Amino acid sequence: MISGCTSSAGLNGEQQPVERVPDSMAGYEPNLYLVEPLPVNRSIEIELLQLNELLSSGNLDDEQRAYLLQRRAVTHDQLGLRTLALVDANQALELKPDLVDAYHVMGIYLTAMGDYQSAFEAFDSTIELAPDHDYVYLNRGLAAYYNGQYFLAHTDFADFYFQNPADPFRVIWYYFAGRELDSGRAETQLREHWPAATENPWGQEIIAYILGEKNEEELIRSAFERSNDQEELNHYLCEAYFYMGKMAATRGQTFAAINYFKLALATNAYSYLEHRYARTEIQKLRQQLED
Repeated sequence: MISGCTSSAGLNGEQQPVERVPDSMAGYEPNLYLVEPLPVNRSIEIELLQLNELLSSGNLDDEQRAYLLQRRAVTHDQLGLRTLALVDANQALELKPDLVDAYHVMGIYLTAMGDYQSAFEAFDSTIELAPDHDYVYLNRGLAAYYNGQYFLAHTDFADFYFQNPADPFRVIWYYFAGRELDSGRAETQLREHWPAATENPWGQEIIAYILGEKNEEELIRSAFERSNDQEELNHYLCEAYFYMGKMAATRGQTFAAINYFKLALATNAYSYLEHRYARTEIQKLRQQLED
């Protein structure tokens, strides 16, 4: 039986055990398990309150205010308030035009909004100011990928992958861009890269699912088995449902894919890129249906 052996403190200090899945799955499909959405994190709300108080102070110079605005942008994003996050990042750059992380987060928000040209400009500014930035090639690659510029996406994902070949999620996105160029070669490379991607065992299981070595039920069961609390379960399920949606879309199962992406959104795992781009994936699929 899959169950949570440990628990996490809830918003008011109560214990929040992980959901249980019975041995018998009769009566419903395990790959459509409806997880309880994560509640708002109380510590993040308190941080937002503190940042608001600091920013209302008149004793800040432009640089201090810019850093606080940048921090509040990240906090807004963690609460799913992405328009407010974008406004804060933009104001931070007006005060400090060389604030690298503000350019980076602006690029992320603009990508999610579908303003790809502006996102590219923000990411290019990030690279100009900090060529060794940890995640800019991932996020510029995502902008190119969702804008249909698969060769550019593949190039950026390659740069991101070779920074750390042991990270399975770098392998996964390298694969998704590659399959748009040459699906057979991309699968061959994925199988070649999979054994070395040992940094994250859960990510390795997702690769196994993408390659057809695991099915949906096995992936969802694994998410429950690995989870120590409800928050961790939601994070795993957000990723699982997103990549299940991606694979359903590649098989032409459009409505199933849309449902999987909706399930990823339902986790409320706002800080995960899979949650951020699940809505973009839904929009793309709906556009395909209309066409």
